[in-house]
This record gives sequence, C-alpha cells and structure tokens, in this order.
Amino acid sequence: MNENLTFEQVMDAQKKYIQLEKLHWLKYELFSFQFWFLLAMLIIPWFIWWKLVDKRRFLEIMSYGFLVIISATFLDDVGCQINLWEYHYDIEPLFPRLIPMNFTMLPISYMFVYQYFTEWKPFIIANIIAAAIYAFIGEPIFVMLKIYNLINWKHIYSFPIYVLLAVLLKLIVVKIMVAQQRGSLK
Repeated sequence: MNENLTFEQVMDAQKKYIQLEKLHWLKYELFSFQFWFLLAMLIIPWFIWWKLVDKRRFLEIMSYGFLVIISATFLDDVGCQINLWEYHYDIEPLFPRLIPMNFTMLPISYMFVYQYFTEWKPFIIANIIAAAIYAFIGEPIFVMLKIYNLINWKHIYSFPIYVLLAVLLKLIVVKIMVAQQRGSLK
C-alpha cells in the first residue's frame, strides 16, 4: 500500500468508483426484475401500513419507525463499509444500503409489532418470530435473487441484531413517552 497517498488521490479514486457504480447500475440493475421487486417493496407496504396504523398513536408509532430507519440504515452502512455484505441490486446507484429494507420493510414490520404487541413479553416473542423470518427466510431469498451478497457475514449473526434493535428502540420510545406524560421533557 502506498503510504504517500494524498487526499486528492483518494478523492480521484472515489470519483472513479462513483462513475463505475452509476454505469453498472444503468447497465445491469435499472429495470431488472430485482429493481422492480425492490421498488415494489419500497412503496406498496406504506399503503398497507397507512390503512392499518392506529391513528391515535400515530406520532408514537412513527417515532419508533423513524428510530428503526435511522438505526437500520446506520448498521447497514457500517456493514457495507467494512465489507461484511454488499448489494448487487438497488433502486438507486449511489448508496451502499438496501433502501427498501431500511426505509420500508424493517420499519413497517417493527411498527406493526410495536402497535399490536404493547406488553413486553408478547412484543419480544413477536420480534423473535419476525427476526427469525428476516434472518432465515428473507435474507436467504435476497441471496437467492442475487440482491444480497454475504462477504464476512452469516444469517445467524443478523438474528440477535434484529431482536435487540426492536427491544432497545422500544425502551427508548417508552422512556420518551413516559417523560412526555410526566411533563419532564426538557
């Protein structure tokens, strides 16, 4: 490795990488079956969610969902950046994360569990089931469709992360809701 690498050389390599990403996306990803599949995953679930969300708890449920989006996107970015996994297909060429999962599928399923399982024990059980579905059914389907490529990762590693993410974020939202009800948010 060249120890005299300049910032300009890094920026030039990044510029070339971005150009290659765009060319690959335009030639191989745009309008592929995977592209349409991911686009449908990004849009359709929001219509279902809108019909079923408890409008009386809308802000609370959305707060939980936004925390899921932020956390999932951050974790996905880290995983891609350190070469744990990569995506061969996406709906846009610039970001290394799987937008339909991070912005739709995970938050919506987590919001439904949050909405319908308000007590802790059923909430945890429902999230264990959801985590098993994502880790052991969803992820392998994405691998089979050549959307998701495991590099230094195994599906079993995802399982506890899905569960812990749901539980930790619920803890945060519950604490915020309790503080708000007491009027102690400052």
